[in-house]
Parts: sequence; structure tokens; C-alpha cells
Amino acid sequence: MSGEMARNEAGQFATTRSPADMLGMMEPSEPYTARELAEKLGWPRRTAYKLLSDLAKQGTIRRKKTGHRTVIWIRAEEEDHS
Repeated sequence: MSGEMARNEAGQFATTRSPADMLGMMEPSEPYTARELAEKLGWPRRTAYKLLSDLAKQGTIRRKKTGHRTVIWIRAEEEDHS
């Protein structure tokens, strides 16, 4: 059936969304919400939130809670290695 998502060897849906796609949308030091990035990428908000959480656990981006239910995500400034 065409239009069906591909599955991996374990039978789970294979993702075509990567952390690199997410990072490519983020300017260093700019705050973003998961909803904002999800809309820019055309992804479900939950998918964006999961990838952002994974990136924060790796130390690639920072997570900051700004309100009762509001979280922003910030990509660190790129270091100058000259």
C-alpha cells in the first residue's frame, strides 16, 4: 500500500526526522519552544519535544523552564576554534 510509513527491522515505524534537522533550524542563543520548531519543520509537537529532550540530555542544547508549563530550548553559541 503506497503512502504507508516504512518500518524498521523490529517492525516499528522508521523515523525520517533527525536531531540534525532540528539543530539546523535553531540559531545559536535564540530561544525556541517545541511548538514553534514543530510548526517550522511540519512535525508533530510531541516529536519535536522528544528530539529536543534527547538533545538536551546530550548537552547539545539547553532546556529552560520559563513558566508553569512553558519550556524554551536554546542552542549554545558555536565555539570559535581559530
